[in-house]
Amino acid sequence: MNIVIKFTKRPNWSLLLSFFILFLITIPIFYIVIHIFNDIKPTTKTLFDTYLMIYIKNSFIIVFFTAIFTTIIGVFLAYFETFYEYKFRNFFRFTLILPFAFPSYLFGYIYTDFFSYSGWFITWLRVNYDIRLHFDIMNIYGCIFILTIAFFPYVYILLRGFLSKFSLNLIESAQSLGKSDLYIFFKVVLPLSRAAIVAGTSLCIMECLNAYGVPNYFGLHVFSTGIYKAWVGYQDLNAAIKLAGILLSIVFSLMILEKIFRKPYSMTTTKNRVFSRKKLSKKNEIIVLTLFFTILFVSLILPTIHLFVWISRTFNYIDWGNLILISKNTILLTIISTVMIILISLFLNETIRFKKGKTKEMFSTLANMGYSIPGSVIAIGMLILFISIDHFLGNFYKNLGIDKNLVLTLSPIILMFSYCIRFLCLGYNGIEAGLKRVNPSYHESSLSLGKGKFQTFLKVDLPMIQTSIYSAFILIFIEIIKELPLASLLSPPNFKTLAFEMDRYASDEQLAMTSVPAFVVVVICLVLLIVFNVIQKKAKK
Repeated sequence: MNIVIKFTKRPNWSLLLSFFILFLITIPIFYIVIHIFNDIKPTTKTLFDTYLMIYIKNSFIIVFFTAIFTTIIGVFLAYFETFYEYKFRNFFRFTLILPFAFPSYLFGYIYTDFFSYSGWFITWLRVNYDIRLHFDIMNIYGCIFILTIAFFPYVYILLRGFLSKFSLNLIESAQSLGKSDLYIFFKVVLPLSRAAIVAGTSLCIMECLNAYGVPNYFGLHVFSTGIYKAWVGYQDLNAAIKLAGILLSIVFSLMILEKIFRKPYSMTTTKNRVFSRKKLSKKNEIIVLTLFFTILFVSLILPTIHLFVWISRTFNYIDWGNLILISKNTILLTIISTVMIILISLFLNETIRFKKGKTKEMFSTLANMGYSIPGSVIAIGMLILFISIDHFLGNFYKNLGIDKNLVLTLSPIILMFSYCIRFLCLGYNGIEAGLKRVNPSYHESSLSLGKGKFQTFLKVDLPMIQTSIYSAFILIFIEIIKELPLASLLSPPNFKTLAFEMDRYASDEQLAMTSVPAFVVVVICLVLLIVFNVIQKKAKK
């Protein structure tokens, strides 16, 4: 049954095409590296002389504390959900994933308004009880709080998936030696879960470095806002490239550290038997439920209530025609980009499925690279690339009678290409996980019966990984529709997205006007997350 891995002397076109696709993904990085030593404008030197150390310091503080808090919350939720039985466990399991529907910058707008002097809650306290409160969260501590409630689901979702396959034998062995629950958590569960925790925390760190909306609205100087300022404010692409290059080197250093820390325990998940969850005592159940509800209230219930308060205030002032147009553009752009990513992921996975060794490792590294690179860095790389292509095609445009110079740069195509680079990782890993669960003998039997590779893919492989494809589609769709750094830097003048529209209203200090575009995004994401939950639940049966 070595039909599939048999190599012939003919060129392997699918493998060559796969490498070409992966090469395209790395182009923005090459462009940044090549142009990093270009001279910057004299007027932009102040960005480096004055702000560079501030960018590094603020980015480090935000990333460090957000990583700690998201990890604590994610581990706490996943651990108690997996190993203990308590009231409303299924309810919290279902709802604690839903904060993922809110973009981080929307949390920033909502909590800024909620804690402001004119916020509905603060006003209600002042009018009815003469209690005068005012919290200013537009600082680095507020930014850490916002990013924590936005990104803890990454650790929670990854760890609960890992713990659901945890070996019961390890727990029972520790219990038979008379070890307490606390000892088992710190000495058995936590060390063996290190790979999943590090993976989830790494995603939070990358998202923190990618975050643009919250630091920009709070007036914080971090790398993502610096890159935007260099390009849009100073009109100096070379300065933006230099900042992107520094940020890229930090990201690559973190990726190396992540690989070092997660490697030792990466092969320790084996599910032997179904868990019998331990029932919590009454006192501990009250404590756990209180903490669960507090997290849910802060990350989902309160933001949702605040969103409806905003909608009630602004409903009559909404330009519905413009909203429908932007919603249609956003959904169409998101669907096309998501389908492109799914198709590329299917092709790459099918090409590399039965290969082993360095080739497979290289595929995985290149496919995952985009998600590690902040959106602002990808945007700068794509700008350089597409401007170069437009200059190269200048005469071609003239022959076609087109009087514009930047045809591709000022089109949605640049956004689609950028989304593919940034979110290919989600499609690639999701479909790879699905293919790993399919017995290769089905594929090989089809080939031995004389069916071609493409026919086997359509008739055998594709139906068996439908669940993985649907799940990957949902996650990619949610990430793209919420994405802001790429939309801010690359949206064409006549093609806005819902994320861009929210950012525009927030920049004009019209926070309440963000409510309806935000409502569209949140409702779409919530519906998709509910579908995702149902798919995952059915897949486990």
